[in-house]
Amino acid sequence: MSRSSDRDCPIQPAASVAAADWYRTPVGRLVAADLIEALGARAQTAFGYHALVLGESGAELHRRFDWGKRLRINHVAQAGPPGGDPRNSLLPVDLDALPIESEAADLVIALHVLEDRRNPHEILREIDRSLRPEGRLILVGVNPASLLHLRSRFWPGCHAPLAAGHHHPAWRVVDWLRVLGYQIEAIEPFGGVVPWCRASTYQRGVALRGWGVEWAWFLNGFYLIDATRRVVARPSRPAPAFRLSSLIGSPVRGEVAGRHSHPARLAMSAHPFVQPTRADSRNAR
Repeated sequence: MSRSSDRDCPIQPAASVAAADWYRTPVGRLVAADLIEALGARAQTAFGYHALVLGESGAELHRRFDWGKRLRINHVAQAGPPGGDPRNSLLPVDLDALPIESEAADLVIALHVLEDRRNPHEILREIDRSLRPEGRLILVGVNPASLLHLRSRFWPGCHAPLAAGHHHPAWRVVDWLRVLGYQIEAIEPFGGVVPWCRASTYQRGVALRGWGVEWAWFLNGFYLIDATRRVVARPSRPAPAFRLSSLIGSPVRGEVAGRHSHPARLAMSAHPFVQPTRADSRNAR
């Protein structure tokens, strides 16, 4: 392919950036309101000094969900991959190398950032590195087993922005988090089972969404995972009760196969770091 054709091809935005565009649609705003309620309830039990919100959707939700008022954390930093809306006051960062000190954040809210990678292990490791022990992690993603995912891929319509990226099932993300030592606090579905495009129809389907959360939670369009970083203390090596110099050459009375040997010679030859001399071997013969 020539260079001119490469220039003509449009650059696809990141999945987290495309999800922010979907939250600006009429139906997306209603789903964002449900997400705001779920995030607010979960964030009430998170305490600390520093919070990190990852994803372009964080700026869109910030317009209706003031992080400073709803969170119990004073300092909130918002960051996301480059390529988003320049009007958003987001810090452009590389998700594989976050510019944050290790164990500096008390709360991390990741909105659709795992969907930017087919294998988001580096992103999870960076989030784990930046989160302090006993810190909270809240992940939001699109459910690939939902009708919303199916429609965004084959009959996109108003859900076309959600077709970008790689959607990971909640059970797989939970397995990744458990490998990293996280305790899963809750998995909450939201967004409903039926992927409506009309805001009025979505508003009338409150009872249907309640039924979907109770009985068809695995078919809801989105999921929220709340996890706590647990760090198990590794047992330290016991301090030796003796010194190596005191063991070498000390008179030890030993008996091997009913025969008495010289005590000093037995102690010297039995030690793994001391080799017997030629004189000792001749005397042994």
